[in-house]
Formats: sequence, C-alpha cells, structure tokens
Amino acid sequence: MTAPTSAQRGVRPRCAVHPSRPAVDACPVCDRPRCGADAAAVSIGCLGCAGDAVAEVSTVRPPGDLERLVRAALAAYVVGLVGGLVASEYVGATVFAYLGPFVVGVTCGGAATRAARTDGRGLLGTRVRTVGAVLAVLGIALSFVVEGSLGVLELSPDVLLPYAAAVAGALLWTMPPRPRKSQGQGASTDV
Repeated sequence: MTAPTSAQRGVRPRCAVHPSRPAVDACPVCDRPRCGADAAAVSIGCLGCAGDAVAEVSTVRPPGDLERLVRAALAAYVVGLVGGLVASEYVGATVFAYLGPFVVGVTCGGAATRAARTDGRGLLGTRVRTVGAVLAVLGIALSFVVEGSLGVLELSPDVLLPYAAAVAGALLWTMPPRPRKSQGQGASTDV
C-alpha cells in the first residue's frame, strides 16, 4: 500500500523555491510548483530553474547617511554602557584609570565605524568618529556615576584626563590610515 500524496490528503502544494508560500501553478519549464511572486517576477520559468539568469531587481535601497549615523550611535551607545560599567571598577586606579577609558573609546569608535560600515574617511567617517567619541565620554561619565567618588562635571585632572583618554581612543582607533606611496612600478627589491 502506498502513502497518499499531498494532493490526496487535501494539502495545497508549496512553492519549490519558497516553501513558506503556497503554489499557484506549475512552472512551464521544469514543472515544479511555483508561488504567485515567482509567476509574476519571472517571465519564463521560475526562480528555481532560471537560477542566475534571472536578474532580480533589488527593492532594498542602500542606507543613507542619517541611517548609518543612527546605527553608529546605537552600537556605540551599547558599547559605551557596558564599557562604562567595566571602567567604573578602575576609577582612581593608577594606570588603569586612563587605560580603561582609552579601551572604552577604542571599542566605542570601533563599534560605531563597524555599524555604519564606513572606513572613517570623508564627512560621514568624521561624523561617525565624533559619535563614537561622544558616547565613549558618556560611558566614562557613567563609570564616575556608578563609582561615586568623582563628580561627572568636575574640572579636575582625575576627571578630564579619563575623558581625554576616551576621546583619544575613539579617534585614534578609527583614524584612517594614509595610503603608502608606491616606490615605482618596475622597481625590484631583489638583492
């Protein structure tokens, strides 16, 4: 005795390329079930048999500068919060009072440039680095609030130097490298 097919059980066939969609007809080329989107998008066949020959029109637009800045700010915000909590353990420690904020700056700057998908060059890169630096300083301010011994707005070296270290970390980490000058196309380095 054979098992009943899906059509005999009353189950609608699913698209061969998109299994979450119900099939509306069969592909005229390969006879696989296809969904309405495939039938409308592909003039001959389906996405399964057309493969790479089908030129899909992308409806997704690339992110604009504002969206990339928001992505950078969100990523640096999360890293700044976590980094501020970690840096609160090192407030007032000798070398770590400055190394901790520098690392928070580096991670905020790195997260911002990574989230914005920029190399740090141009106007957008400068803005992203600035966002990373500002949120690194806010993370260090959070560490002062959590630790409680120093005021956030104090104008003492114990507060200003960690802020400067956080800014330096954010800006130096994402500073775009300068391209090397070529020594000549035909120059040989053999000795």
